[in-house]
Amino acid sequence: MFRTSDGVEIDYEFHPGQGDVVVLLNGIFMNMRSWDFLSRDLRDRYSLLLHNFRCQWSSSNGACSFERHVRDLKELCDSLKIDRFHLVGTSYGAEVGMLFAAEHPEMVKSLVVITATARVTPHIRNCALRWRAGAETKDPTKFVISWLNDVYSESFLDSHPELLNSIVSRMEDFNFEGTVMLLDSFLQMERSPILEELGKIECPTLVVYAEHDRIKPPRFSHEIAAHIKNSVLVCVPDSGHAVVVEKPRTISYLVRAHLNSFA
Repeated sequence: MFRTSDGVEIDYEFHPGQGDVVVLLNGIFMNMRSWDFLSRDLRDRYSLLLHNFRCQWSSSNGACSFERHVRDLKELCDSLKIDRFHLVGTSYGAEVGMLFAAEHPEMVKSLVVITATARVTPHIRNCALRWRAGAETKDPTKFVISWLNDVYSESFLDSHPELLNSIVSRMEDFNFEGTVMLLDSFLQMERSPILEELGKIECPTLVVYAEHDRIKPPRFSHEIAAHIKNSVLVCVPDSGHAVVVEKPRTISYLVRAHLNSFA
């Protein structure tokens, strides 16, 4: 655990290696284990830093905002004496990653943004409010049902009929109160979009979107790429928003190809 300047305990893992440091940033309902598919592929060539955001799973709760997540990551990296790294984030984590790259360009060697948005529209807000209502029940089944069809593609759901029960069975330690706070943090983007901050990002950036993303459709990734000067936009076909789950091999290939360009 790392204790932040405001006393929140952040659960993290650092795996030192021979190459550059790669920081992996979770989606809103993910935890560090969700990156195991990519960690296995990167660990032989890179050092890896993972953490659960404040209010997420095993980290403790505290005042929550994208700006606070950025500060937490900066404090964690400073404590580990990591001064420059590659950032890879998906959804909520990608949004934190973009803001970090905009505020600390000297620290970010490259950026990968997966299925993200830089603003919250009424459609996105209403979905997030439904998820929030699900989290407030503290009932794992009701909570997962509130977002499952938004996050996964129809083809993936049809080919994994036990997905609902599988996810629910792994939620014993889920932080429902913290999740409400994370969703409130995300919803702050309706009033304070980060779109105009993207022009401050200086590093090479890979923007990845999913063809059938229903919660953050492809147009939002196109918008992000248009605002980041040194960016490349890639589509992953036949996938919903949770592309890191639906298409892990594709995501691993894209991330490794992006990182290899700096070798």
